[in-house]
Parts: sequence; structure tokens; C-alpha cells
Amino acid sequence: MEKTKTLEKVFLYDRLLRFNIDLLTGIKTEIRADLEEAKILGEALLDGEDLDLLKEFLSKVEGNFIGLLDETLDSIYDVYELFNFDITFLSSIPEEVEREVERLDLVNALNERLTSLKRLLFDTCCSPQRKKTLDLVLTPFRVYCELIDHAIEFNKKFESR
Repeated sequence: MEKTKTLEKVFLYDRLLRFNIDLLTGIKTEIRADLEEAKILGEALLDGEDLDLLKEFLSKVEGNFIGLLDETLDSIYDVYELFNFDITFLSSIPEEVEREVERLDLVNALNERLTSLKRLLFDTCCSPQRKKTLDLVLTPFRVYCELIDHAIEFNKKFESR
């Protein structure tokens, strides 16, 4: 790989890592408020099985999704720091930078983490057999599914560059 291609890939990966960190940080700052809002709306609008489904979903989000989100963010931060350290350390040896960029396989690593997050939300909140009112209450979480899905597709666009 020529030097300009290697440099382009370094810049792309740096931006992809930052983009994914920013996206997940944004979700993390909003999700607690969305959980509270969903609880309040659920109590006011739902009853019976739908309310039980909502409570179960919110419990999964609080118990599993937020933990996985934190873990994913920590992992991406670690990769970002390692990536920048390696690039800085190896910058005088372009061939090594190229090998390190290939070794890290950043797009696949990012997308695996994002897919785990999406799967956790998608399995519950994007089911087609929900009543309209429950779907309404779950709207913020469906938006998160879409955001994560778009991030995965966005990352893939740069995989072959």
C-alpha cells in the first residue's frame, strides 16, 4: 500500500472511531431520560400484557443494554487510544503503520460491538406484533436501533478503502 493510501486509512479510521464514540456517548446520555419517560408513559397509557412487556423490556435495557453500552464504549476508547499510540509510535515506519492498520481490523471490530447492542434492543422493541400504544412508548428505543444500524452501514462504506 502506498503512503497516501495508508495515510488516508489512518485518517478514516480515526474519524470512524470518533464518530462511533460520539454516537454511543450521545445514546448513553439520553437513554436514562428515555427510560424514565417510558415508565411514566407506560403507567399512563398501558395496562395488562402490554405494561408487563414494557416493564420487562425496560428491565432488560437497564440491566443489560446500559452495561453493554458502557462496555462497548470502553472497548472503543481502548481501541482508539491503542490506534493513536501505535500510529504515533510507528509513524516513522510507514510499512509498520500499514500492517498495524490491517491488524486492528477496526471496521469489523466496531461493527461486531454495534451489532450486539442493536440485537439487544431490536429483539424486543422492533417486534411487529406490538399494539400501537406500546410501539409509541418504545419509539426512542426504535430510533436507537436505527441509529446503530446506520452506523454499522456507514462504517462498512469505509471498510474497503
